[in-house]
Amino acid sequence: MSWKEFQKTGTIGQEDKQVLSLLIVDDERGILNTLEESFRDMFKVYTANSGTEALQIFRANEIQLVLSDQRMPEMTGVELFGKLKEINPTPVRILITGYSDINVVIRGLNEGLMWQYVTKPWDTEDLKALLVGLRSTTSKRRSRTRRRRSAG
Repeated sequence: MSWKEFQKTGTIGQEDKQVLSLLIVDDERGILNTLEESFRDMFKVYTANSGTEALQIFRANEIQLVLSDQRMPEMTGVELFGKLKEINPTPVRILITGYSDINVVIRGLNEGLMWQYVTKPWDTEDLKALLVGLRSTTSKRRSRTRRRRSAG
């Protein structure tokens, strides 16, 4: 489904719904709940309030997209992305951060730890547009990987 189709209807078709999984990581429960509510009709959503919990969920489930806050007590979002990349480099990783973290963001992008970043405060519709676009890209990548595995 494209963002234009989503904008017209405001919904995701049943065949598209929850095909891909999204892991949302933030230490603030209110933000976690808001993001989960925003995306639960678009993805199979997992939430974690720490990097450690995120790693456990990531290891136990097939996650295609990860959306993480940068500033968390145990480990930063960039540190988490480094660990996730070691486990499985395939999922798309997006960082949510404040402007003051720009050097960390640049380093994370340069090291291939994240696909993109979103600044706080974010616009929910822009974030939805980004993730709807990624649904299509990620679904295609996932299909190609499955075809390669079955052919080889």
